[in-house]
Amino acid sequence: MEAFAKIVGLLASINSFVLKIGRKLGFAALLLMVIAILLQIFFRYVLNNALPWPEEAARALMIWMMAMVAPTAYRHAGFVAIEMVPDMLSRNARNVLMLAIMLLSALAIVFMLGHAWAQYTAPLLFDSSGLNRLLQDSGINQFLGTDLKFRTAYIFLAMVALMVIMLSVAAELILRQIGRMIWSDEDFPHPVNPVAMVDV
Repeated sequence: MEAFAKIVGLLASINSFVLKIGRKLGFAALLLMVIAILLQIFFRYVLNNALPWPEEAARALMIWMMAMVAPTAYRHAGFVAIEMVPDMLSRNARNVLMLAIMLLSALAIVFMLGHAWAQYTAPLLFDSSGLNRLLQDSGINQFLGTDLKFRTAYIFLAMVALMVIMLSVAAELILRQIGRMIWSDEDFPHPVNPVAMVDV
């Protein structure tokens, strides 16, 4: 059991670290999204001169925010779940059912990762995005002397990141469930919930 527990512990440590960073990035994306929306409201309704990029920026930030925080919700059973059936079963039957569900979820994540990668690498998504206007309007490229460009593919990259992190979390949850089935719930408890979305 010792070797198995060490593997689970190592994977849990990696996931905890990655998810903590993800929550911080998700919070930063949320903050930037609110700023972009408020900026557009000011320009549209106060100056009567709407900017061309805040809506797309807000959508992109919302997608990245979701991609960064969803794995935490998955790891700590934060999604909607129907627990009536498992609660009616015996401990062994419940463990088998939970393992089967986790394995199916992992297969679905692998399938979606393939689709996410195909979308990210699609040639058309590397055409210029409307967010390039932000670089032009802000003068960032002129100031830095660079030719930076936003690509629509970078927004789709969020789904690739989401599925990779979710797959790592799924592996940890499956190993924990196997450990509970072979040994005991106390030896392989559920991961400790984070204190806050952005814990320090």
